[in-house]
Amino acid sequence: MGRVHLAASRSGRAVAVKVVRPELAADPDFRRRFRAEVDAARAVSGAFTAPVVDADPEAPQPWLATAYIPGPSLSEALAAHGPMPEATLRVLGGGLAEALAAIHRAGLVHRDLKPSNILLTLDGPRVIDFGISRAVDGTVLTAEGQVAGSPGFMSPEQSQGAPLTGASDVFAFGAVLAFAATGIPPFGTGAAHALLYRVAYEEPQLHGVPQGLLGIVTACLEKDPARRPTVGHLQSWLRPETTAGWLGAVELQVTEDERTLQDAVRPALLSRRRLLLGGGVLALAAAGGGAAWFLRPGGRGAGALPVLDWTRDLPRPGMSLSAVTRSTLLCTQQTSGAAFDRATGALLWQDSGGQNTDALTDDERVYTVRTDGKVHAFDGRTGKEVWSAAPDEDDAPRLELGDGTLVVTTSGGRLQALDAATGKLRWTSSAVKNALSVIGSTRDGAVIAWGSSSKTDPAASTSGYAALAADSGEALWAKDLVMLYPPDEGKVLYAVDGGMNLLSLDPVDGRTLWSAPTKLPPTNSEILLWGHSLSLLEGTLFCYPGTGANGSTRGLLVAFDPENGKTLWTVRTAARGNRGFARSGATVCLLDEKVLHGIDAVTGAERWTAGSGLGDLELLGALGGFFLVAAEKGLYAFRAGTGEQVWHHAADGGSGSWSTHLAGDHLYATWSGRLLRFSVRKS
Repeated sequence: MGRVHLAASRSGRAVAVKVVRPELAADPDFRRRFRAEVDAARAVSGAFTAPVVDADPEAPQPWLATAYIPGPSLSEALAAHGPMPEATLRVLGGGLAEALAAIHRAGLVHRDLKPSNILLTLDGPRVIDFGISRAVDGTVLTAEGQVAGSPGFMSPEQSQGAPLTGASDVFAFGAVLAFAATGIPPFGTGAAHALLYRVAYEEPQLHGVPQGLLGIVTACLEKDPARRPTVGHLQSWLRPETTAGWLGAVELQVTEDERTLQDAVRPALLSRRRLLLGGGVLALAAAGGGAAWFLRPGGRGAGALPVLDWTRDLPRPGMSLSAVTRSTLLCTQQTSGAAFDRATGALLWQDSGGQNTDALTDDERVYTVRTDGKVHAFDGRTGKEVWSAAPDEDDAPRLELGDGTLVVTTSGGRLQALDAATGKLRWTSSAVKNALSVIGSTRDGAVIAWGSSSKTDPAASTSGYAALAADSGEALWAKDLVMLYPPDEGKVLYAVDGGMNLLSLDPVDGRTLWSAPTKLPPTNSEILLWGHSLSLLEGTLFCYPGTGANGSTRGLLVAFDPENGKTLWTVRTAARGNRGFARSGATVCLLDEKVLHGIDAVTGAERWTAGSGLGDLELLGALGGFFLVAAEKGLYAFRAGTGEQVWHHAADGGSGSWSTHLAGDHLYATWSGRLLRFSVRKS
């Protein structure tokens, strides 16, 4: 239906611009359908789709711009590397199902899901060209006998011209998954009319599809749309535990595409000859026989960068963001607090009574310890008190864990668990000597607490860790360790023992599944803070001990293989204090001194440095292909692959420090008496 051009916004954001063929542009019915489909496609915002960033259905030649995805198509990857193994197929299928769910929620049917419309990235597939095929139906193309779709991947009802529902995309999903599993289209190859006949009347050839996926693929390829599974079923059946390393050999190609993309869109490569189209909306520049398109400044092409959604005044200027739940934002200042709606920023309720000494929240309730020494629970949306409970100790309790089922407190060296819904005491435990804190819970709900070690080890500084049964507080197992880490997702716990060996532990009984030596410095050799130093990010286990304000100046960041504990690489740091690190795809960003260092996530080699000259920095994390940073003059975004600074939100008209939280596709922040939300579309 047209030509696709690599494009760039003024900030360097890469997009793909599809320009419609002149004969289609002259068709009023096409323009009407194209306009309607573009409007619907703008509403698609799934993690596994390429979002629409701008369009002009009224231009002399209508055009549509979507986020450019560096990486090969599924058809290119299969041609180069052959069929995919089952683990890779599950990541592919899970991503495609989520993409179709987002497309269908916007009221669209893709109509042309095929391998060439699926691009592969480090964290999953991306679906492109949704909301386009319907605009072609009934135009000069179909009048000439061309098919609006792809024979061999379109559903029987589509090949016969019947009305389409989301079930048509499910059929194409099954055909794509079968092709990825075998390298051969399930209805073979050949002339279009032959393929359309096989799709409608013959059974698919599924020899080679893994047994674990055969039932799913077969169900998707049912001739009757009503007998096919829903996209919701596909999402639940194909939800992978991780996308890390899912591409295998293709990952090298994706990484290289990310690194070289910027060279392809640099303005320096363009000639000076420019032609304005569509009233100045686009500029075309010839370069080496090709073409590059630049969106006008301020247009929707900049939408891929962080965008300020809204800002709200805080009830008290000194309040800062404390927690983000499923539907609310909790801001606190010493003894006061306020809750805001997460979507709109509307103030839901506030407590300015000055009685709170501690606060904690889960998705349903806010818990506080008040000056009366009791634990109080409030409805997270209304602020209405639900219950209060007096602790079984003389000392005021400290809130440690709220998971929606239990509220765990420490007081007098003991742990207490209250029922989150009623406040009823569930159990009291002294299983952990001089209990100091709760660090999390296991997948089965066991509470992980720590306190004093059971015995003194002159060669190492260890603490006592224990797993407590959620229903009784009984100790399931206990160990003396330098640190223990329960990942949010995963089937094992990770720990470091007194000999600085990395351990994988069974969360049920604490049994050591494997032990691997490390080159981590002994606890008595340097002043390092080991608590909360382990983290699992995108399939790699990292250790980043704190150095403290007055501690060692020889910090380090170490990457381990979480499957066997093998040390992958080590990077030395110089700055005192926990400056922070984050990961986005193939790049790890480490903040050291006042400079960001981009590190290859696989090798540990430095790829870029950035941020010099911005003063003291705070690394906020990774979101949408960017590393986000706070500094005295505002917020900044740096492109993960290159370190290029591409966005700045100025901190004007106030003072103070930033308090931030990343959740979903959003950055929530408080600064100088204001609450802000930014949206960050994924690259």
